[in-house]
Amino acid sequence: MSKAREFQESSTATPAISIQNVAKVYPPPGWPLFTGGAAGKRALAGVSLDVQPGETVGLLGPNGAGKTTLLKIVATLLHPSSGSVTVCGIDALEHPRLARRNMGLVTCDERSFFWRLSGRKNLMFFADLYKVPRKVAIRRVGELLAVLGLEEAAERRFQTYSSGMKQKLAIARGLLANPTVLLFDEPTRSLDPASAANIREWIRKHRRPETAQILATNQLIEAELLCDKLLIINAGEIIAQGSVQAIRKMWHEHNHTLHKVVCRDFVPNGFLRPMPEKGLLEINSEAGEAGTVVLNLRLIEDSEALSHVLSHVLNEGGTVLRCESEQVPLEEVFCWLVKDKASAVSPVGGSR
Repeated sequence: MSKAREFQESSTATPAISIQNVAKVYPPPGWPLFTGGAAGKRALAGVSLDVQPGETVGLLGPNGAGKTTLLKIVATLLHPSSGSVTVCGIDALEHPRLARRNMGLVTCDERSFFWRLSGRKNLMFFADLYKVPRKVAIRRVGELLAVLGLEEAAERRFQTYSSGMKQKLAIARGLLANPTVLLFDEPTRSLDPASAANIREWIRKHRRPETAQILATNQLIEAELLCDKLLIINAGEIIAQGSVQAIRKMWHEHNHTLHKVVCRDFVPNGFLRPMPEKGLLEINSEAGEAGTVVLNLRLIEDSEALSHVLSHVLNEGGTVLRCESEQVPLEEVFCWLVKDKASAVSPVGGSR
């Protein structure tokens, strides 16, 4: 396994979640009766992560990277092939029931709810599974329904809920036992933009200083808004971890910069092609305001690329109105990291 790029702040606090060298290999088809010599399918390879109380860690990666597998292992729904997981100081592999008492899992799997029961009755049922005392459960369910804006729909059947309401009920279920550790599995998947924004805002506003959170998501905007630290995995391996700023720093350490050139009276015919020999890695154009043309550039810092582009615009009779340095989008960094790692995927197999 290649060494992951890490940019972590040191901390002396006892982690609420500690994941150490966790690996997971799924057996080949036909196991244990017949394998035909097929190798197992690797989902995780030596993943390590500490999450402190009050910290939210975003779990990112392309589809099949191993995000859900890791989240299920922390939630004690899967057993790793090797490694250790502790939750609030409890060995989650040796004592999964004790560990679960400290955890809440928020998943968008609608099949886990009872469609013919009301939202309130669903929550009361799960509160009973969590062994929340009846009087406490009644009060807790009422509070969560109110805070999440579901009071008016509390007596309606779950099957009548919109996608956003179902997600809110899933969050309420995860918070029923007042957990110290919260695990979110793509909490805004399949939601419209307004509903997703509402869910994110609720999560952001209701963070507690004693609660540690892991948020598995494919929404980079969501990760940037909600998370203190990111863990990016690909093919079961950590390829980067740290704050958003630290991960962006990796991109800049490769001397890549983004620029936006706004010009007028310029037609970029035949000009939109990369020129690596001049340091111009990417170039594209889009229509700007008031008849302007915007050139988006990715180039190697301190190269002649920017001068070349500006000279070409001027030589073609165009006017450069402004040239701006751009902050690299997290999506750009993510795609670059994943692409950089793709050629080093282990032949053991893919992940899920």
